[in-house]
Amino acid sequence: MDRADPGSITVVELVVAVSDAMPDAGLSSESLERLRGLMRRFSRFSVDGAGCRSATDVTAEIAQSFIHARTRDGSAPAVATMHVRRVAVRMLFSEGRRLGLVSHDPTLDLRLPTRSSLRARPLTDDEVAICRSFSIGSRTETRQPAAWALAEATARSAELAHCRIGDIDLDRGRAWLHGGSKTEPRWGTISAWGRQQIERRLHALTGAAPEASLICRAAQPGVSATSSASAAIADTLRRAGLHVEPDVRPPSVAAWAGAKAFADGAPIQGVARMLGIRSLDRAAAFIGFEWQPVGEMNPGRH
Repeated sequence: MDRADPGSITVVELVVAVSDAMPDAGLSSESLERLRGLMRRFSRFSVDGAGCRSATDVTAEIAQSFIHARTRDGSAPAVATMHVRRVAVRMLFSEGRRLGLVSHDPTLDLRLPTRSSLRARPLTDDEVAICRSFSIGSRTETRQPAAWALAEATARSAELAHCRIGDIDLDRGRAWLHGGSKTEPRWGTISAWGRQQIERRLHALTGAAPEASLICRAAQPGVSATSSASAAIADTLRRAGLHVEPDVRPPSVAAWAGAKAFADGAPIQGVARMLGIRSLDRAAAFIGFEWQPVGEMNPGRH
């Protein structure tokens, strides 16, 4: 669909345009269809329930009403349900803005109950998808999506700061993470989406020495490399609207990777190794898994 003056497009037209153009961001077909289905439900809610003639008629109050709407059996929505509804509406309007079809986002200031009591909970697959989209601010932006790709490979801020061009092994889809005060050195696995972003970053840094930093810019007065790297992740979380969640922080990305591996059947010992965490207890707590303490381990390079 061609760009239109914001205000001339209906909610139904916006949903169709965004559904057709929505980047997969590494999402499974099931996740994509779930988000598209929620967008269609939001369209019906806005038009039939709230009488919105155009997409610009959608207010924060309407978005909040949809997010808090009762389920089909009449019960109040679970916190997780409200979060995924907000992700769907946020992606609808963020992609609509990217396409030049709308100029606002009614979800930006909508706060929801926290999903956990953790200091930094694992992100969900849907949240990772929307953050992947928000990490790419323009076609020429390579630093922040590459930083996000490394965070998905379990790199923490200090490790991002020390990641060099020579630490990337794209042929094997991995990056060498140097470890830090709380993590062990190890190989981090790069996702298919992440490989594309890091390849773009390497192309942008063509001619740089293998010792050159992949993420950090030239040193700035009063700004440490670790702070700069952490800001690259925090900026993406902010643009995705997740910065308002008190239990979402830059480590939430690595926690997502660990929780996903555990859910896919990896033992807690393997999760601890991939996260570079020495203690099994700390690894379990990091991904939000409750278990009985069983001792220490020392994962290393292999």
